[in-house]
Formats: sequence, C-alpha cells, structure tokens
Amino acid sequence: MENRIYAIRHHGPNSARRLRAALDAYAPDLILLEWPADAVNLTDVVAKDLRPPVAMVLYDAKDIERASFYPFASFSPEYQAIDWAVEHGVTVTPIDLPAKNYLAETAAHVPPTLFQTEEPPPETPSLLPGKTRKQLNRQLRRDPLSLMAELAGYEDSESWWDATLERGTDNPEATFTALLEMIGELREAFPSASDAENERREAFMRTEIRKAMKSGAERIAIIVGAFHGPAVNDIGRYKASTDKARLKGLPRVKVATAWVPWSYPRLARSGGYGAGVLSPSWYKLLHDFPENATARWMATAGKLLREEGYDASPAMATEAVALAGALANLRDHEAPGIQELEQALLGTLAAGRPERLAIIHEKLTIGTTVGFVPPGVTSVPLVENFNKEIKSTRMAKLWETAGQLYLKATKTNPRGGIDLRASNDLRKSHLLHRLNLLGIHWGSLQPLGPDTISSFKEIWLLEWKPEFSLYLIERASYGNTVASAAAKYSEERAQELTTVLPLAQLTLDCLRADLPDVVPTLMDLLRQRAAETTDVAALLAAIPTLVQTSRYGDSRKTDTTALLQVIDELLPRLVAGLPAAATNIDDDQATDLLGHLAAANYAIAQLENELHDDVWEGGLRRAVAAGGIHPLIEGHCVRLLYDRGLFDDAAAAKRFSRALSAANSAHYVAQWLSGFLHGSGQLLFHYPPLWALVDGWVAGLAWEDFEAILPLLRRTFADFSVFDRQRLLRLAQSDNQGAVAGAGERVDVAGAASVHNPAPAAAPIDEVDYLREEAEVVEGEHEDLVEALLGWMG
Repeated sequence: MENRIYAIRHHGPNSARRLRAALDAYAPDLILLEWPADAVNLTDVVAKDLRPPVAMVLYDAKDIERASFYPFASFSPEYQAIDWAVEHGVTVTPIDLPAKNYLAETAAHVPPTLFQTEEPPPETPSLLPGKTRKQLNRQLRRDPLSLMAELAGYEDSESWWDATLERGTDNPEATFTALLEMIGELREAFPSASDAENERREAFMRTEIRKAMKSGAERIAIIVGAFHGPAVNDIGRYKASTDKARLKGLPRVKVATAWVPWSYPRLARSGGYGAGVLSPSWYKLLHDFPENATARWMATAGKLLREEGYDASPAMATEAVALAGALANLRDHEAPGIQELEQALLGTLAAGRPERLAIIHEKLTIGTTVGFVPPGVTSVPLVENFNKEIKSTRMAKLWETAGQLYLKATKTNPRGGIDLRASNDLRKSHLLHRLNLLGIHWGSLQPLGPDTISSFKEIWLLEWKPEFSLYLIERASYGNTVASAAAKYSEERAQELTTVLPLAQLTLDCLRADLPDVVPTLMDLLRQRAAETTDVAALLAAIPTLVQTSRYGDSRKTDTTALLQVIDELLPRLVAGLPAAATNIDDDQATDLLGHLAAANYAIAQLENELHDDVWEGGLRRAVAAGGIHPLIEGHCVRLLYDRGLFDDAAAAKRFSRALSAANSAHYVAQWLSGFLHGSGQLLFHYPPLWALVDGWVAGLAWEDFEAILPLLRRTFADFSVFDRQRLLRLAQSDNQGAVAGAGERVDVAGAASVHNPAPAAAPIDEVDYLREEAEVVEGEHEDLVEALLGWMG
C-alpha cells in the first residue's frame, strides 16, 4: 500500500493541471479529499452535468443563517480531482472535520472557550525583528503562507503563490514534494501558526486516513490544502489516541446539504461567501490554454474594447502581448500574470484610460460567468415550481445572470419596463413581488413618479445572487409553490410586526403580489395594531400607505372594506392627538411631523370621502386654534386649511400678519413661513398682500437675525420650482427700491396686509447689477443685505 500527499492551492489553475497530471501518473484507487466529511456522493453530483462555478452548501437545518459555502470552479484542484475520479471510476472520500461540528461553533450553547487558543502576552518579542509574538501569531493564523510571501518580497501570499507556482510548466511530482518540504519547515519553525481549531481538523483527517488504510486500497491519493500537507504526511508520528482525545465531546448540530450556482464575481470576493480569487476569468483561460493564454486574453480584450466603440486594433494587441512578456521578464517571472497583462493593456489598447481598463477588468479579468446546477441535484417542490414560473414568464435566462440589469431593457429603452395590462408582464410582476415577500430580493421596483401606484407600468432592476438558490430551499418549508410560500411567510412576518406602517406596507405588497387570500388576516391585524397605537407620528406615517393599499385593492377588485374601516377608526384618534404631538418638540421632530402631515393630507384627499374630510379638517382647525404648537406645524396647518377653502384670502392674510408680528422672534417667523410655504410658493404671487407681508418682514429684519434664519429660508425656497423662484425674484425686483430704502426700518404689518397689487413685473435683467445699482441709491448702506436676499431667492 502506498500513500501520496498532494498539497494544493484551493483555486489555482496550474495547481489543478499539476494535480490532474499527477493523478494520471499515479492512478490511485482511492482519493481522500479535504472536504467536510458529511458531504456525501460528491462524484454522483459532479457526474450529473454540473457546470462550475458552483458551491456546495452545508447549513444548520434549524437555522439557515449558520451555513458554510464551499465554492469551486473548473480550475479548482478539488473539482479536477472529483472529475478525474468520475472519469476513472474511483471513490472520493471527504476527510475534513464535519460541518455538523464546525457549524456548532457559532451555536449559542457552545462554551466560548472551546474553540479558542491561548494568546501570548501582547509585547513578547518574536523571532522576527519588529513583530511581537502576538502579532506574528495573528498573521500566521490568518494566512500562514503570508510570512513566506513577505520574506520573498511580495505583498501577500496570493501574489507570491501565483508568481511562484501558477505560471509556466514544471514537474508535478517534484513540485508537490518541494512544496511539502517547504511547508513542513515553516510549521516546524513556527508551531504557533496552527491554532486549536486547525489541530482538531487535522486530527480528524488523520483519523479518516487510518480508516482508509484499512479499507484495502493499494494506492491512496490524499489531497489537502498546502498548509495541512505536513500534518497528514506521516501519520505514524501522531498517536491515534491523542487524535481521538482532541475530537472527544465536540458539539454538533443537524446539517442539510444543497448545491447552488456560483459566479465569478462572487469567487472574486475575499469576504463573506467569496473565495478570494482575484482573477477567475483569467484563471479559467490560463487553465484551459496554458500555452497561449496571454495572446488569447489580449485578443479578447481588443475585441471587447472595439465592441464598446474604442480603437483597439490587432496590431495594438500584439504590441500589448510583447509588453506583458517584457514586464514579466523584468520581474523574473516565467510568464506574465494578470498584473502584467493589465499594465500592458493600459499602456496600449486602453490608451492610458483607466475607465477602459475597468471594462476589461470586469468582463475579462473577473468575468461574469455563472455556474449551473442541473434540476434534481437539489430538489424540493418549491424550487421545481419556481423553475416552472421563471420559464413560463420567460425570465429563465435572467436568473443566475451576474450583474445588474433592467427587466426588458433595450438599446432605445435602457431602463426597460413591463406593462401590467399584458398577461405575461403581470405574471412577471406577481412573481417578483412574491420573491420579495420571501426575502429573495432578485428584483427591485424602481420609482416612476408620484403616480406610480396607479400606473400600468413597472420598472424592475434585477440583480441575482448565488445565495438566492439557498433561500428558496430554506423557504420550501412554507409551501410547495411560490405563491403559497409567500402567503404563509407573510402571515408569519405579520405576527411579528407591532406598528401600523410596516403592516400596511406588507398588506400593499401582498396585493401587488396577487395574494388576496392573506389580505383579510393582515387587515384584522392592522385594526388591532391601530387600536393599540398612540404615537400620532406613526399613525400619520401609516395613512398614505393605508390609502394607497385601499385604492390599489380597489383597482384589482380586492375587497378592502376592512381597510377603510381601519382608516375610519384611526382618523379621529389621530386628529385628537395632533395638537399634543406638535407641542414641545424640537425643529428636527417638527420637520419629520411636517412630512407626515403633508403626505397624510394628500392621501386623505385621494379618498374623496366627505366623512374623512370633515374629520381631518376639524383636526386641522383644532391644531391651529390650540396655541403653543410648533410654528412649522401651525404654518402648514393654516396653509392646508387655506388650500381646502376653509380660510379665505382675508383670513389667511390675518393669520399671516399675526405670525409675522414684531412680537415673534425671527426664528419663530421663519419656521412658520417654512410650514406655510411648504411644497409651493405660488400663493405669494397669486395673492399679493401675502407677498407684501413677507417682503416687509424681511426688509425689517436686523442683520444678525437675517443671518441666523437665512439657511432655513434658503431650504424653504429651494423646494420651489425654478419657475416659481424666477417669478418671486421678479416680484422682488419690481418693488426693490422701496424694499432697499426701508431695509433698516420695521414695516407696518397691518398696513402691509392691505397692500394692493404690486407694479407689473420688470423685464428680465441682470439681477446682480440691478440690485447693486439700487444699493448705491442708499449710498451702499444695505449692499450686503441685497446680496444675501439675492442668494435667498435662488
């Protein structure tokens, strides 16, 4: 019996080719692979037309948040080993610590000290100058090979391994032997590079190797990560009893297995569920065409740039290949790597433009390839129903497509859009909304404008992520179809929501998803939550969504009578609490309340319900009459009553005059004005006496007060349309001389309330020159004020 150790890099193209060549030469009759031992039937899965990149997922059957993803690509040595075994009919046995133990590490019942290793004192010096033992230990445990890379002059171990072992050709057996010896010396010199968790993993590997040696196999190939090679090379140096003691009493959880498609962009991520492969598309090319990968990459780069409309001739590509080779020679590399390729491309085909290089980096260095898991490999009824749905709605090609894309986008209409009057488009909308309800946010609904809810058009931005496939498997417990699972999942979510707004939004989402059966349950919960809620701001915030939901349900012929009853019950309580809610609040709270108040007023008007209007208007009257409420809210309530015809011009002017009286501070008046003018300033030029009041008040401000309230006034006027601001500016110009002349005096507010129409608007002129000329009339005394006024008017 003979054992051979093959120490690999988990995603290395030359490592994969080197391993496959070594397996051809050695012809093992059993392969032991560093892979979780509870992953079974690896060869059966790969034999079913699996197309990398894919990932095996092992997750806690009771908590999907605890999951381990094991991605691989066609250039991964593990995949090549399994593929070789399928081709030659050889058994593959995984020998790494089972996920049931590894995942239990994050479980709440595991003692926190079980997986920890004692650290040395912080300032204890190490063998390497300039590093303490603690710093060195952390570096070695994070990335053991980083020390070798550092000594060789590389920034990280990936760059060192790539330059040393992933380029050119070599003798496979000699390279594996040299690598094993090198890592052995590293571990002997720095034993602290291995922590307690690693020791348990290697103890389990040795235990599984001992079992395999008793299986009757004659030639065993043991394939592990490079760092583990020395620990499993000569298992006779380790006592079996010691290894068993390390593994005794490990916690465990029940795990489930799934296979999901992966993508090159996800492989390129070093965090989360990525693999840290910086250039997966280049590695694929390097694995498949090692002899001419450089020329192929550069030729493809030229083609991609030409498709983008850039000048990129074949002659320039040839020059780029030569430059990449020269850079590799200067750096003493056997062949160019991706760094040399991109630098050469930047100086030739990309014409020194980083944005052109970015296109190539995204499409050719990283790539957009997505893997494929055949139906039946991971089979649950919900996944099968989903596959039918995306096929029948003609979205199958969009699923498992990397990057962002708009649904039904074209060159002439890059944002695309679906028409809900078309049967298939409506089904697309229902499916995407149902997936969102399940927490699978493949599609994001994009805004159309203020009337989005009544439009028959929807714009969806799609972005697929590999974990969506896993979420589908996990959500299978809620139902066998997307519709039933979304309904059940929504009901469960609704029970956890304690406020009105999120419940109202969930109800609207269910209507959009065409799940009418769940709506009555949600409406009952809405009534309960509304009855329990005393927060006026929260109730105000919920009104627009409640109204929107009732109108949407009506357009879809869904009975929303119960929802209207919620509004009937909620409005009286809301308006009764409005004065108290608007009293003793700061400016930020008042700004939030103003936004809710304006949105609720617009929503109630949409209902066209006389009873609701009477209740709402009565509440606004009481808020204005109450006294002591924040001036921002008071001003807006006056404006709403004026817009609804409950205050005529004279009454509004009287309120305006009272608010702008000298008894009130400049800050108070500015807040009141901001509330009254919120959303539109057209009233000022439609009813001149109000303009005269504002004009006179500003002219009468002391300079210190004007500076203090100027930012608030600017924010108020910034919300107006450009047209409104221009008209107000012309109004200021038409009466400018009087305003400038009286800038240092207090205006008679009562007299201003009776001012007649101002003079006709002046013809457009250069405002700065005009105001400066007027300032000279009063000998420059108010030039600063005029400049500030000009900025205020926008």
